Amino acid sequence: MPIPPMPYTLCCPRCFWKKTIIPLSDALIMGRDWYAKCPHCGYDILERRSASQTEILRARIERIFGLDRG
Repeated sequence: MPIPPMPYTLCCPRCFWKKTIIPLSDALIMGRDWYAKCPHCGYDILERRSASQTEILRARIERIFGLDRG
């Protein structure tokens, strides 16, 4: 049975953009669950780390109320 990955945060070291991602399934969709480069500055190397509980809560609230900033 497929298991979704744990929530994680992607960060851009150049422009400091960050996004916490809570995957809905194990099939990751580019631009929703995964980014190959920063959507703001186009930098190719994004840092990935486990999301904190605060970041997970914020991402869930943004998803519920449609406040996803991308």
